[in-house]
Amino acid sequence: MDLSILPQLVLNGLVMGATFAVLGIAMALILGVTGRFHFAFSLTYTLSAFIAAVSAAEWGVPVVGALVLGVLVGGLAGLLIEWLVYKPLADRSGQAALLPIFVSSLGIAIAGQNLIQLMWARDSVSVPFNLIELQQVELPMGLTLTRLEIVQTVVMIVAIVAGVLTLRYTRIGQIVRGVRGNPMMAKAVGIRPELVFIAVFFVSSAAAGLVAIFSAARLSAAPPMGQDALFTSFVVAFLAGTRSPALRVALVGLGLGVVQSVSGLWVPSNLTNLVVFGLLFAYLALRGTGALRILGVRPLGA
Repeated sequence: MDLSILPQLVLNGLVMGATFAVLGIAMALILGVTGRFHFAFSLTYTLSAFIAAVSAAEWGVPVVGALVLGVLVGGLAGLLIEWLVYKPLADRSGQAALLPIFVSSLGIAIAGQNLIQLMWARDSVSVPFNLIELQQVELPMGLTLTRLEIVQTVVMIVAIVAGVLTLRYTRIGQIVRGVRGNPMMAKAVGIRPELVFIAVFFVSSAAAGLVAIFSAARLSAAPPMGQDALFTSFVVAFLAGTRSPALRVALVGLGLGVVQSVSGLWVPSNLTNLVVFGLLFAYLALRGTGALRILGVRPLGA
């Protein structure tokens, strides 16, 4: 075991954890506020990456414009899924809507991934997005990051801080917390929960799209790329508690990134995702024994 690489692994984990934090906050908002099991999150994530990559490579859009376009399209896709699919199902089925929404979300994700493959990835397994040069930057203590990783981390931190402050200290945050805590009471005081749901889907999908575009800049846009993001977002949201403050979700995401990276000291790098599976299994085991309530963590749906 070579402990000399531990500082670099921790730094890499923080970079990765910042993206986990954004994804976790996005999914926690959707689960905690709307109660939708949004498996089509993987589709909006992938769609954002492909729109950015294709618009830059084939449509001649400048890279910054392509990034903004990808974020907006991802947010709009999430909004339309809630407005045109989930809400009508919920209105028709009432409390029994959980299963229809789950099945429809899964179907949208599968169909959307195949459509993306058909439109943009028939001749190539991926589409590159040249946002920033992958040039190594020397940091103190012999640490290194690429320019892309530095910019990505700064952007993710800004997104996290903006989300935490908005949800904690603004009128918008009060409305979201009110709907999350008691939709019927919120409706009684003049708040329209259905509009809050739509706004939550737009903002959460746009935030996930931002992560996706940086992932495409690092690894290229590929049709299956949303699957890992979906799994990670669920794990972070579950571990933190879907109704927990955004700061707590962000800290769990950062911690999970560090744990996954540092686990590379003991397991091969291609198996570090097993650490995430292990944490999820431990969560489910603790939830089954009731230990989560002792620790002050609210299980999903509580």
